[in-house]
Amino acid sequence: MKKIILLLAVCLLALPLNAQFKAEMHFTSMGQDRVFTVYSADAGYRYEFNENGQEGVVICKKGSPEIIILMPQQLMAMKGSATNPMSMGNDPVASFNQYRDEGITKVEGEETVNGIRCTRTGLYNKENPSQKMYTVWTSGEYDFPVKLVNHTDGPGSGMELKNPEPWTPGSKSFEIPEGYQVMDMPKM
Repeated sequence: MKKIILLLAVCLLALPLNAQFKAEMHFTSMGQDRVFTVYSADAGYRYEFNENGQEGVVICKKGSPEIIILMPQQLMAMKGSATNPMSMGNDPVASFNQYRDEGITKVEGEETVNGIRCTRTGLYNKENPSQKMYTVWTSGEYDFPVKLVNHTDGPGSGMELKNPEPWTPGSKSFEIPEGYQVMDMPKM
């Protein structure tokens, strides 16, 4: 019995954690600094924010081609394509993923970001391989970028996780709440 328990413990330690977590996400885009709360789990991730008294939630389910934006004060939800510019403007990770699928990635080294050991990777334009579009820091501990710099959006654009802590999602953490009016996101 002790051998089985020891074998199980060794197997669990060998697996990547891909921890479910809650963290502060410091996001800078077009010269504007924002702090979101990000929740990441096996089912996907969500951001919660409050800008000028307006609450919002961005929900991204794994494997889904759409993003959901909730506006709790209005009891409204907008659904749209993850590739819609409005969606990508609210979600730096979806924006990076869109470009990642069309670019060339190169591992550039190992670094520690906010106490988390990370691999730093550059994302380059496939048509112009000398054009660096993103730098991303990822960790085997989390299934979510720890830091992301967007070189195409201007100086200082990107996001960084701070103060991650364990989190367990509720059964409806990635769903539109009951009573919300659902609309399609405007196309840009």
